[in-house]
Amino acid sequence: MTNEELVQAGLKSMDETDHAIEHSKQVVLQTVEVGTQTAVTLKGETEQMGRIVNDLDAIHFSIKKVSKLVKEIERQVATDKCIMLFIFLIVSGVIAIIIMKIAHPENKYIRDIPGLAPPVPSARRLLYVRSGELFS
Repeated sequence: MTNEELVQAGLKSMDETDHAIEHSKQVVLQTVEVGTQTAVTLKGETEQMGRIVNDLDAIHFSIKKVSKLVKEIERQVATDKCIMLFIFLIVSGVIAIIIMKIAHPENKYIRDIPGLAPPVPSARRLLYVRSGELFS
């Protein structure tokens, strides 16, 4: 090879190297650009995940609060049912006593109920006035 050919081969090799360097620079720029876009997207998704976590915490707190409220309502309902049962038993007992007193007025073991008129005797007596004995 002549000097001229060697110079041409060297220039060609330098051009290829320059071209490879330019191509490498473009790949690096594209990689930096993709990395930047990825970082921006990742930052946005991180903020979104933070908001989601905050929302989940708020929902969890609300669920706990509602759970306590439901338990309180269940207790109140149970208490109301017990009170209703006792009222029913008391009213049933009073009705049974009244029925027993009316059905068996001669039974001495059943006390008179205050405010309830004494039972009417089974044998009715007609009251009549004789003449002249009206107001004696």
